[in-house]
This record gives sequence, structure tokens and C-alpha cells, in this order.
Amino acid sequence: MNISISSVLLTAILLISITTISAQARLNLYTDCQCNKTLLKQEINYVNHALDPANAQINLFIVTNYLSNGGKVYNLSFKGQHELEGNQLNFKVPVTAVMTGREVDETLTQRIKLGLAGFLAGTPYAALADVKVNLEEEQEIDATETQDNWNAWIFESTARFSTNTESRRSKTELRLSFEADRTTPELRLRFQTNYFYRKQVVTQSDGTVLTSLRRDAWMNTSAVKSISDHWSVGFFVSASSSSFRNIDYSTRIAPAIEYSFFNYNKVPFKEFTIAYRLGWTHNDYTEQTIFLKEKESLVRHTINADLRIRQRWGNIFAGISGGHFLNDASKNRLALRGEADIRVIKGLSFNVGGSYEIINDQISLPRGEASVEDILLGQSQLATNFEADLSFGLKYTFGSLYNNVVNTRL
Repeated sequence: MNISISSVLLTAILLISITTISAQARLNLYTDCQCNKTLLKQEINYVNHALDPANAQINLFIVTNYLSNGGKVYNLSFKGQHELEGNQLNFKVPVTAVMTGREVDETLTQRIKLGLAGFLAGTPYAALADVKVNLEEEQEIDATETQDNWNAWIFESTARFSTNTESRRSKTELRLSFEADRTTPELRLRFQTNYFYRKQVVTQSDGTVLTSLRRDAWMNTSAVKSISDHWSVGFFVSASSSSFRNIDYSTRIAPAIEYSFFNYNKVPFKEFTIAYRLGWTHNDYTEQTIFLKEKESLVRHTINADLRIRQRWGNIFAGISGGHFLNDASKNRLALRGEADIRVIKGLSFNVGGSYEIINDQISLPRGEASVEDILLGQSQLATNFEADLSFGLKYTFGSLYNNVVNTRL
């Protein structure tokens, strides 16, 4: 019996050792992306999909940029480590808004395989990679490239209706929107219009019925001109109506200027911008405000500074914005925002986010006390001199670093 148990243990140890050696002998790929990693494991099954970047010969970092036409551009950055130190490859993969999720996943996966082939060429696994050129498809694409009849304009319209009913409460919502956008390297034109309607009904225990109606409509249009690799100017016009903000009608006109400390083509990985706006606003209020105004015209200026860094070790965002009305600097607002997702050590990452606003510019608040309906159902904004939020967390991944198995059962 002892001999039998010893044989079993020795066999198990040998199997574990062989499996470990086999797994670690393969090329290790670490991928940091918002993508379909299940498909990557299925299609790129000749590498170990490592969980820790320190153990990988190749780090793949993918940053996603969202285009004005609804499409995306994936910025792929391959970087070699250990015996592949010094190998590097960067390229972009564009996808359109009309592509389905599956088409996007398949396109991105195929381009990752193509980029990976360059690293495999100098390894014992070069025979696993293959590059095929479909000349017929290339000729078909060239034949279909014709003049853009839409002149770079993209249009999008949406409509959404939802309703929820219970014994003592119900909620109905309607959202409508339309957007037109034209983007070229020199000029960006945008038009947006939105409508929101919400009705809530709550029956209290004494039979009293509380009804809340909220209607919001707004329209924004803008033109932004590129001056150089670091400077841009813009002109913004907006109009709105909001029962929540006690505004029957509001219009705003504001020119703006922005400076980017980094070249604009560095945006996928780092950006630091400062923007200044000076705008004229006219408001017609639904009810008389706490400042005894039924309508007024004001001039306001604001400045924004935003920093974004996207690297293999994580992402950081920090922003500050402030502004006040020129006729009364005491009516002001200052906002601080920050987010970070940092890889601390092997398998451990830390994320934190939060914001804090000092609010002294609620000029549209109606006179009088807020009703019970307003407070319980969020029918109108409430007076406050600050707003803050904070969130943070840890994520730790450990265990088998080379588990490439895909199993989607149940």
C-alpha cells in the first residue's frame, strides 16, 4: 500500500512539473485592454495569456479613443521584455459605428495576431505565426473607395421609452436626442439636441398621492478650429429649458480657447490642457428666484485644466475647473476631480476616485421652501454649498498565471 501511495504521489508531482515547464516554455503575453479577452484566448492559443506584466515577454497595451462619428480607434502598443527587450511596435486599428460587437472583436483580434507575428519571428515559435494577404479583398476595397457624398457629416438619432409600475409607485421616462457631427483635422462642427420627460407617482400609506413631473430640453452647437499642434479656438451656443432648474428658457453664447502642453497627437497616452471660456447667458425663470429675479442676463467666465495619463502601470486623471459671474464674483463654483487606477505590485492594483465642488452659483433656485414632493421625488434642485463623492478599492489576482482555458458553460 505504501509503495502504491508513493507511486501515485511521484506521478502527480511529475505531471505537475511537466505541465508547469510546458506552460512556462511558451511565450507569455500580457494584454491590458477593454476588449474580448475570451476571444483572444481562443484565437491566440499558442501563447500564455499571463496575468502579471512582469512575467510576460510581451506587454500589449491598448488605449481606446472614441470618435465623433460613433466609431473607435484602438491604439496598440507592443513592448518586448526579458529576451525580447528592445522590440516595440505601435499602430492604430479604427472601427466604425455600424460594425457589430462581433465584427469589432474579430477585427481587433486579427490585428493583434498580426502585430504579435513580428515578435514571434525571432523566437522558436515563429512557425506558429503566418501572414496572409487577400489581394481580391484589397482590390475590392480600392474599387469601392469613392467620394464621400456626406462630406464627413455623421448623424445619429435615438429614442427611448421606459415604464415601471408597482402597487404603490410608478415611473415613466421618455428620452429623445439628435446629433450631427462633422470632424476634419482642421475643424469640428457639432450639433446636439435632447429632450427628457419623467413622471413619477407614489401612493403613501395614508392614501395621499404624490406626483412628480420633470421636463428638460437642451440644444448645443459648437465649432472648434485647430490653430496648431498645441492651440485650438472654439465658439459655443446653447439653449435650454428645465423644470428641475426652474428655467423656462435659457440661452448662452461663449467663445473659448484651449492650449495643449503636449502635441495633440499624444492624446491616446497623455494630455494636459487648459481651456478658457467667456460667455453671455440670458435666463427666463419659471418662478421668482431667491434673488428676486424673474429674468436676467449675465456674463460668466470659466477656466479648466485637465491632466490624463495612460500607461502600462495604470491610468491617472486629474481636473480642476472654476468660474464666476463677472458682475458678482461671490457667485462662483470650484470643482476638483480625480481618478487613478494603479498597478502597485505583482497582481495588486489600487483604484481611487472622487470629486469635490464648492457651489455658490445656484442663481435659479426658486423662492420659498422645497415641498415634500420636491425632496422625495427629486422634482427640483435643492440648495447646497458643496457636493462631494469618494470611492476606492483594491484588486488582487493570484493563482495560476498561465491558465489559457476557455470554458463558458453555465
